[in-house]
Amino acid sequence: MENYQKTNWKDLYKIKIANTDESFQKHEIIKLLIVMKILNKYKRKHWIRIYTELQFNGIKPDIYFENIKTKEVICYEIQKEITKKWSERIVKKYNSYEVPFFNKIDLVIIPLKESPDSIKELNDWLEKYVI
Repeated sequence: MENYQKTNWKDLYKIKIANTDESFQKHEIIKLLIVMKILNKYKRKHWIRIYTELQFNGIKPDIYFENIKTKEVICYEIQKEITKKWSERIVKKYNSYEVPFFNKIDLVIIPLKESPDSIKELNDWLEKYVI
């Protein structure tokens, strides 16, 4: 319980840029679109918390989402290269993490290589990842 992350009201819903390099532009756009989709899906914002690049217990997901009503946490990782070794390591890391007062934590991996290039196509493509 000592590692419990209290609500950080000043960082709630803010989009933090992980890397300003041009090679990360698509990554950051996808992160923004996912946060927007979550906010549109859950109209009552008092039941949700969304953070980007939130560091906790050795984990730093691109997007950390809490649904307070259903007691679920969903972490999104946007990844350029998804290897078997990386997948095993990241799944093991997330499976070992528990969020106090929440029933489960899910991990959603967004494969950057498979994403379309246009914003319209990208927006439609991301629909399948927003839970």
